[in-house]
Amino acid sequence: MPQGIDIKISVRGLRQVQQLLRRMATSAGGSAGRTALHARYAVIASQWIDRNFQQQGALVGGWKPLRPNTVIGRRKQSSVILQDTGLLRASFVPAWDDKEAVVGSADKRSLWHEKGTKPYSIAPKNRIFLAFPHVAGTPLKKAFTFPSRERKFAAGTPFVFTKGPVMHPGLPARRMLPTETDLLPQLLRTTINWLREQERTGGE
Repeated sequence: MPQGIDIKISVRGLRQVQQLLRRMATSAGGSAGRTALHARYAVIASQWIDRNFQQQGALVGGWKPLRPNTVIGRRKQSSVILQDTGLLRASFVPAWDDKEAVVGSADKRSLWHEKGTKPYSIAPKNRIFLAFPHVAGTPLKKAFTFPSRERKFAAGTPFVFTKGPVMHPGLPARRMLPTETDLLPQLLRTTINWLREQERTGGE
């Protein structure tokens, strides 16, 4: 996912899992066994990401609240962080094979929000003027659809119109992905349960 972000987890890459496998005098059952374990690891990571979105970053200490100007520009003027349309959250998908489990997003915005950005300049695309909602702007006299934003703003929404470029303060980092440390207790429990299943079924 060159434009987005992801987390990769592997049986071979987790020292604690390898130690556990050796202590129980078994292996991950070859390629098929590693694939089965990695599928469970992918589910664990996906569920962690879902919970983190639901709790607005509580699993990483909480995401920075949205700025007032961001809220008034949203479709429902909601202050729920990173979930205006739900597309970013839905862009995280799991995948796995015998080598690793991967959960990530190919949406380039995921990288901006995960790492944060420096302040940046926004210039008019049509070289005429910029128009954007702002708490200090002038209320729209009537509802208006802005083609550049592909959406309709209600009458009374405060807007700023300017010919010159404006400086965006930048996006704060809001971590969406877990680390292996975040997931390790559950990965170890899952590995133990899987090994017990193998013992009961003879690895079938």
